[in-house]
Amino acid sequence: MARRAKIKRQEERDKFYIITNGKRTEYNYFSLIKSKKSIYNVKVEFANSDPYGLVEYASRLVPESNQAWVVFDVDNSHKDGRLVQAIKLAESNGVKYAFSNLAFEVWLIDHFQKCDQHLDTDGHKRILDKYLSEQKPGLNYDKSDVDVLEKYFIPNYEIAVTNAKVVFQTRMREHIEQCGENSRPPIWDWNSCTTVYKLIEALKLTK
Repeated sequence: MARRAKIKRQEERDKFYIITNGKRTEYNYFSLIKSKKSIYNVKVEFANSDPYGLVEYASRLVPESNQAWVVFDVDNSHKDGRLVQAIKLAESNGVKYAFSNLAFEVWLIDHFQKCDQHLDTDGHKRILDKYLSEQKPGLNYDKSDVDVLEKYFIPNYEIAVTNAKVVFQTRMREHIEQCGENSRPPIWDWNSCTTVYKLIEALKLTK
């Protein structure tokens, strides 16, 4: 009995859940990043829900995991009144979250350049098309192209971490100067900002 309990505790310490509502790009990206060999047993799951629903689902996984993360875009969820609720639920239940505003493509752009200008989704594609065509003439960004993610993005994940961190920390510093340390950061206003880098750092990947 004691041995089984010890094994169960060990498994809980090793499990690292990533829950995303991005069925193609996000799910594929994190499935590929696992090849970098995290110190954890990484499990990537897709859940068809908004940020609040993702947190509800991940909350059930917290007791059996080392870490449970949700990954979501900041698009209409704030207007729907569910984003802040989702963040509060995550904080109270031990769920960690990584957001991208407006979309996960902000994180992908960071693999090539610091993404800090105001962009819509068309702007994301234009920038990604530009960089990919420089790598291979005629190559364009396609959300569902796993081979492109593996060949042109995953090798640059450390560059993305650096670029995304600079943008987020700059936004945080400006916010604290204006509103103080105890006010909630208005991430819904932070276009071209992502905290996916925090998730990547938490994975403790080996090269």
